[in-house]
Amino acid sequence: MFARHGMRYNCTHTAPWRSSAVPLLLLVVTMCAPVLHAQFLPFGRNKVAYTDFDWRVLATEHFDIYYYPEMEDLARRGATFAEASFVELESRFNYSVMHRIPLIFYSSHLHFQQTNISPGFIPEGVGGFFEFIKGRVVIPYTGSLHQFRHVIQHELVHVFMHNKVSQVLRDHGVPAERYPPLWFVEGLAEYFSTRWDSQAEMLLRDAVHYGYVAPLRSINMIAGSFLMYKEGQNALTFIAEEYGEESIVRIIENVWKSADFRDVLHWSTGATMDEIDRAWLRWLRRRLYPLAATRDRASDVAEALVTEGFAAKPFWYTRGDSSYIVYMGNNSGYTGVYRVSTRGAEAELLLEGEKSGAFEAFHAYQTRISVTSDGRVAFVTKSGERDVLHVFDIETRTHLRSMQIGALVTLGSPSWAPDGRRLVLSGADASGESDLYIVDVARDELRPLTHDPYDDRDPAWSPDGLSIAFVSDRGTGGARGAFQLFLTDTTGRTIESLAQDSGSYAAPSWSPDGRWLLCTNDREGVHDVYALKPHSAGAARRTLRRLTSLLSSAFDPIWTGDGDLVFSAFDAYRFSIRRLRGIAARIDSADALEVDIAGGGEEPWSVPQWRGDAASASIKYEREYQLDIAQSQISTDPIFGTVGGAALSVSDLFGNDNYYFLIYNTAQTSSELLSSFNIAVSRMSLGARAPYAYGIYSFSGRRYDLLDPDEYFIERAYGAYGALAYPLTAFQRIEGSVSLGSSDKEALYELRQRKALLLTNSVSYVSDNALYYITGPIDGSRFNATLSFTTDVQYSNVNFFSVMVDYRRYLRLGARSALATRLELLYNDGREARRYFLGGSWDLRGWPRWSIRGSKRWLTSVELRFPVLDRVGFDFPFGAIDLGVLRGALFADAGNAWDDEYTETLGSIGAGLRFNLFGVIVFRYDFGKRIERNFRALQSGTFQQFFFGWDF
Repeated sequence: MFARHGMRYNCTHTAPWRSSAVPLLLLVVTMCAPVLHAQFLPFGRNKVAYTDFDWRVLATEHFDIYYYPEMEDLARRGATFAEASFVELESRFNYSVMHRIPLIFYSSHLHFQQTNISPGFIPEGVGGFFEFIKGRVVIPYTGSLHQFRHVIQHELVHVFMHNKVSQVLRDHGVPAERYPPLWFVEGLAEYFSTRWDSQAEMLLRDAVHYGYVAPLRSINMIAGSFLMYKEGQNALTFIAEEYGEESIVRIIENVWKSADFRDVLHWSTGATMDEIDRAWLRWLRRRLYPLAATRDRASDVAEALVTEGFAAKPFWYTRGDSSYIVYMGNNSGYTGVYRVSTRGAEAELLLEGEKSGAFEAFHAYQTRISVTSDGRVAFVTKSGERDVLHVFDIETRTHLRSMQIGALVTLGSPSWAPDGRRLVLSGADASGESDLYIVDVARDELRPLTHDPYDDRDPAWSPDGLSIAFVSDRGTGGARGAFQLFLTDTTGRTIESLAQDSGSYAAPSWSPDGRWLLCTNDREGVHDVYALKPHSAGAARRTLRRLTSLLSSAFDPIWTGDGDLVFSAFDAYRFSIRRLRGIAARIDSADALEVDIAGGGEEPWSVPQWRGDAASASIKYEREYQLDIAQSQISTDPIFGTVGGAALSVSDLFGNDNYYFLIYNTAQTSSELLSSFNIAVSRMSLGARAPYAYGIYSFSGRRYDLLDPDEYFIERAYGAYGALAYPLTAFQRIEGSVSLGSSDKEALYELRQRKALLLTNSVSYVSDNALYYITGPIDGSRFNATLSFTTDVQYSNVNFFSVMVDYRRYLRLGARSALATRLELLYNDGREARRYFLGGSWDLRGWPRWSIRGSKRWLTSVELRFPVLDRVGFDFPFGAIDLGVLRGALFADAGNAWDDEYTETLGSIGAGLRFNLFGVIVFRYDFGKRIERNFRALQSGTFQQFFFGWDF
């Protein structure tokens, strides 16, 4: 559902060489970090390329569509949607994109998360992105053809708008960096690609009635959130109604006139932003406030069972005399499975995920859980390249089974049969088609129930074991994204329509006696809970009985054995689990609504495939390279003198194969020109499970390296290197590197020269499941153990080994507080061993930065992290400016560095403040006292340090 701009970071990866390099080299090495996806870095999770995709290209009139053979039918349907969207957007924008658009499809979100087109990690909610530097559009399929069509058009709106804005700016000679704000960019993509739906209505109703709608003048406070998408869509809907839809395209055409978007808005609509804000918010209130007369907040009418964190997907079961609700929750930042008593006890965590490869990610908003009468809970998580079905015994806290189901890539919403041996669930293989399957857990057998291009989801096994209810877009309304209610037997041979109407159904759930089927339906704008009798022989229509009338939506209703209705509700911008008592009485007194069994006269949802012609048949993708970045630099430095050079990088379409070229010159006289050229060529491959890099280099010139025993020297070095990483899971990896290079080094102040042919080998184990908060990690742990050996294989002038052990643990004390500890040992020993340093804001605080040096080093830190101010900002009559969040810390550090003889232990104690500015950069201020003389004395005064960067 979420779409976003793609951002391309580029870098030049250089050899892991011992010598210091000039500023340009340092710059491009620093830029490498986003592309590496944590591999070859001290810490970080792994973006793992599990799947070897066999890419094909389908050429249509306006698109080059990239896909793999298993999803060819889906790619052809996507081609149909894309070409139809192109024609529509040409008309709406009064503009045509003249170049061919690369459109890259993945058949599942799990495959999509492996893409290297976007260098960073892709969260669960991202539904696609447009990468505007190379113009690539990347979209995963999630099972719904309607949603697929929506996301394709959403991203193509970005393509059209980006190209039109660029053309407008070029035509008027205006710098290309001018661009509309994010609320307009994403709001327009939604406005031009989809209708106003129940999810958007739920969110805006809640925001209006709880008073957290952000006006356009201060909408940057919610920048990037789903609320911003929908507020932007709603505001543009109002602008189109009030000032004409042509004013929206005028905004794009006028963007060249001013860098202040408020001026552009004024010139395009005739109204100021403040006038638009007042009119839009009044328009919202006039439409939504009257709902309070007939509809209730969930918190006003339904008893709260769980309100902490987010809570969703409840399931009821009993054990002895006790009754429980098991649900998906997130109270700490890690999603897991929780249990709460219906008598009101505090919720208990049964199983916490997102810390290990077995439970890499929960699809918390997408898949339900199910529990047997003896307390075995079935749930789905991502584990490696596929979803895995897990069975967990609640009573014994034992993990019983983990199953990959046949060739299925994604799984969803398992539901136990009454016998406790079989499960029905939804699943999709590499083709992307979402069907229903029965899994015999005891025998590891898989049997399909449905097989078609429709999206079948939310299966629920009846108490008598004879029927399975589910929702699907196979019925009328499927073309507009509506899901209708169906029933099948356990063979899948017959599919019976239970209800088809103007709304969209979700989450069917049986009453304990099997007489009633609970579900939700959005026929009145948001999802309410309804009850329906599934077995009405010979009836042409069925009766729906509405059980809730909420301002926002209800989800996943269940009928407990206690006779209550339990559901998840969106209320006050959070998901909670709530209860309404006496469900039978509510059904008897509920409003009765007649619905059709076969639909209201609409044609069934069918999807044509793009066929093309013989000249545009699918062909195998051949790797082509395009420029990523070309950067030049000239700088003057008191140490390095005047240097100049350039960096260049190219990569293939998928970002899997990357080449980096670096050339610069450090000559200070004309006679040094030829001998002072520095060149590096590297290749980095990210398309396989084990990413690797290799390259060659030749560096020459004056160096300053405070880690080198000589510090100031002249060096001529050339050689080659290779590096390889193997991710064990998303949280653990093994990596190694080897380099061989010739070094001719002359120390400037000692008139000493040495030559060496250096061979360096290293191997590391890295583990990282840390959870970041506002200013740094707050939960989890990080570990790095590295062993390396460097030797001169020709002259025996250099010979040393290195050991590095770094362990960091973050103990959660509360929702926003933690005790962070760090223990680090770095040890180099041998001839010409490298030195480490201590001092400064990032390690031994209170001691001057880089003031403590030695080939051996140890450090330990303890830090208590806690909140101080949740909001730092200014409120004005015209709006608010939120600057960031302020957090505090109490710390104690100890350590030292030495070469041959350890002399004393140094330390510091103090307190600090951390300020996260706009969620982008963290500023740190520390003050306290140094601990001196081998921990026997405190500093006479105090120290103060100011720096920026995340906490360790």
